[in-house]
Amino acid sequence: MKADLIRLTGLWKNKDKNGNTYLSGNLTGIASLMVMPNTFKKKETEPDYIVYLKASDKKQRQASKGEEL
Repeated sequence: MKADLIRLTGLWKNKDKNGNTYLSGNLTGIASLMVMPNTFKKKETEPDYIVYLKASDKKQRQASKGEEL
């Protein structure tokens, strides 16, 4: 089964200003990924965590390109 998996990134534990733990990482300089607990969960059928994806700013993309060369 491990051979079927594709590694996207590593994630690091962080704390937000309210003390909640979340995970964050980068996708090869093109985007940032955050996994946050669903603090708005009302029903058991709602997800426990929500994944957010944010495009990296121009400086991060340029730095990443320079590292690949």
